[in-house]
Amino acid sequence: MSNKNKKGTKEENGNYLFKTTTTITEKEFSRFQHFYLNKFKSSLIPKLVIIFLMILAVVLNALKGNWYVVILLGVFAIIYPLTFALTINHQIKKMYHNSVKIQILEETLTFYEDYFTSKSKHTDLKVNYKDLYRICETKNNVYIFISDNQAFIINKENVKKLNEFLSFIKDKGEYKKYFR
Repeated sequence: MSNKNKKGTKEENGNYLFKTTTTITEKEFSRFQHFYLNKFKSSLIPKLVIIFLMILAVVLNALKGNWYVVILLGVFAIIYPLTFALTINHQIKKMYHNSVKIQILEETLTFYEDYFTSKSKHTDLKVNYKDLYRICETKNNVYIFISDNQAFIINKENVKKLNEFLSFIKDKGEYKKYFR
């Protein structure tokens, strides 16, 4: 993965606090999509209900001696999650490869006291911190959301003085850590 990092104290148009460049590779895109789907778009309750119903069906059929049904449900319990995971991974790869503008996109984020800028070959944005939707930190990344489903990806490996950056960004919006 080709990620670059740039950080300093001066820029031609003024002082900045932090500057980092992240290349949005398929791996980074996939990390973000999995995070987004797992944390915000898939509810735990339906999954727990399905697991409970599967266990109940296995127990009831085992008590009745319906071993074929028990085996069938057991096979289904193994195949269904695998099929679901493979389908999700395939869809994420397809989304990445169909979105030409984000493939191997190098994006530079420059952080100032009241706002940050994002520059890439496709965009040149200024975002005020008061307009942020949420900020999420994972083991490898920081995601700065500007809406429910749009975020800037920061690879933590690329940020010099990471602890200073995290202290700074935590105070700029709704912040939450997500570690496995």
